[in-house]
Amino acid sequence: MKISVLITTYCRDWALQYSLSSLVNQKRLPDEVLIVIKPCSDESEKVISRFENLLPLKIIYQNSSGNVVNAYELGYLNASGDVILFLDDDAIAHDEWILRYERLFNENIDAAGFTGLTYKAYLNNGSLIKTSEPFYSKELARGGPHRRPLPELKNYFGYISTSGIMGEKPCYYDLCRSVLFSGVNMGFRTSLIKDLKLSVLYRKSRKGFWFEKIMAYWCVKKGFKTYEVINKEISPIVWHIEHSSSLTRGKGFWHEFWLHYDRVAMFWRLRKLGANVSTSRYILALVIMSRKKIVPRFLATLYGLITKI
Repeated sequence: MKISVLITTYCRDWALQYSLSSLVNQKRLPDEVLIVIKPCSDESEKVISRFENLLPLKIIYQNSSGNVVNAYELGYLNASGDVILFLDDDAIAHDEWILRYERLFNENIDAAGFTGLTYKAYLNNGSLIKTSEPFYSKELARGGPHRRPLPELKNYFGYISTSGIMGEKPCYYDLCRSVLFSGVNMGFRTSLIKDLKLSVLYRKSRKGFWFEKIMAYWCVKKGFKTYEVINKEISPIVWHIEHSSSLTRGKGFWHEFWLHYDRVAMFWRLRKLGANVSTSRYILALVIMSRKKIVPRFLATLYGLITKI
C-alpha cells in the first residue's frame, strides 16, 4: 500500500515544524508528503526546505485567491498514494499514526475512510506539552425531527440528518460507523474522492466548515463505509496545538456569519450530491439554530437562502 500524507498550510511557520517532525519520526514512513502552501510573508517555505532530505516532499503552490477547500482539493487531486492521510499544519502525529491507518485499511476492505482521536497540545516557551484531553467535545446534540438521519446513514452513529445538519448517537465499539470526520486527522482511499468537486460545492465559503463530512458522505453514497476509531489502542492519534488563529474557532460577527453560512449551505450541497434532504426539516433546523447569535446567523441564513451554493 502506498500512503500519501497531505498538509495544507498558510502562515503557520511556527507550527509547521512540529507537524513535519512528527512525520519524520513515524515507525512507518510516508511514501509521499504533499504540502499545499498558500504563499504569505512568513518563514513557512524555509521551514519546509529543512525537511527536503528527510521526507519525500511534493510542494504545491495555491493561488492567492483560493480558499481552504481549494487547498485540500489540490492535494488529493495530486496524490499518488492508494490512501491519503490528512494532517493539519498545527497538529503532531503519534509515532504509529501512519502504521495504524495502514492496518485499518488493510483489515477493513469495505472501508473508504477512517478518522482518529485528537487530543490537545500546548506550547510553553517553545516546549511541546501533549495531553490526554480530547480536542473536540463529545456532547451529543439534542434529538428532534430536524436530526433524523439520511436513509443511507440510518445505521451510523455519527450522521448527517435530512435537514443537512449533523447528528450523533452514543457508540461503544472500537470502530463506529460515522461521517463526522475531522480534517486534522483522517484518511481515505484516494481513488474514491478523486472525482469529488469539493471546490465547486464550497466556492462561496470562507471557512470550509463540514467539508470533511461531505467527503465521507460521498464515499458512503458509493456503497462504502466510513468509521471513527475510538479505541485509543488502535486509533490513529494526533495532538492539536491550542492557539487562537483558527478558521472555525474564531470570534466576532463575520466569523459567526461565515460559519453559519456553511451550515445553511449544507442542505444545498447535499441536494447537489443526490441526498434525500427534507425542505420542511431544513427550515425547522434554521429556525432552531437562529435562536442563538441572532443577528449574524439570521443574516447568514438570508444570504445562504438567496445564493444557495
